[in-house]
Amino acid sequence: MMNRFSLIFLLLLLHGCLLLAAGCTAPRLGDTQNTTLLIKEYNTWAAGQKTYNDQVRTALDQMGDHLGTYNREIAKSSPDIGVLQENIATDRQLLDQWGTANAGLDSATSTFAASTAPLDFSGDPETGHLRDLVLQEMKIYSVDMGNAQQHFVEYNQDLGKYVTADDPDYWNDALRTAAMGAKSEGLASAAEGDAVLSNITQTMQAIQNRQ
Repeated sequence: MMNRFSLIFLLLLLHGCLLLAAGCTAPRLGDTQNTTLLIKEYNTWAAGQKTYNDQVRTALDQMGDHLGTYNREIAKSSPDIGVLQENIATDRQLLDQWGTANAGLDSATSTFAASTAPLDFSGDPETGHLRDLVLQEMKIYSVDMGNAQQHFVEYNQDLGKYVTADDPDYWNDALRTAAMGAKSEGLASAAEGDAVLSNITQTMQAIQNRQ
């Protein structure tokens, strides 16, 4: 009789251990749902980031084209100063739009933070860690791209001051040098932003792979 009861006890104990092991390895339904919601919120942020990126690339492409015009004109004995000044004014408008878009990007990041903060990943702490990492990277991306915009504002201002005078003989070359330096810093900050954006994509891919 004792052997029979011992066998039943051992079978029940083994069954309990198997259930415990299954609970440790299989994701909880709530974790899967929360991950799905996390991905949904990211997709909303990514859609806004794409619109933002399109605006930024338009501004960069136009400034690049206008810089080419600038280089061609100053190589002439009688540069068309009116065209240069008009291009600088047009670039300034795009940079203002870029600045407004920065605020929209910051708002999208704040929305992602608020929407995903209540999600419970206590059963899947690695996904919770990756969520925090994505948010940190989003904030860094915003800072990098904001810095890029500010550098290009400085570039635009210095170049505008450089061609203010109607007579190129009175142009202050220090302003041209400062403008080109600001442009280089702007491009460097934009490149840093692109690198962080790539990290965001990779981190989200890691989250999707955990589903």
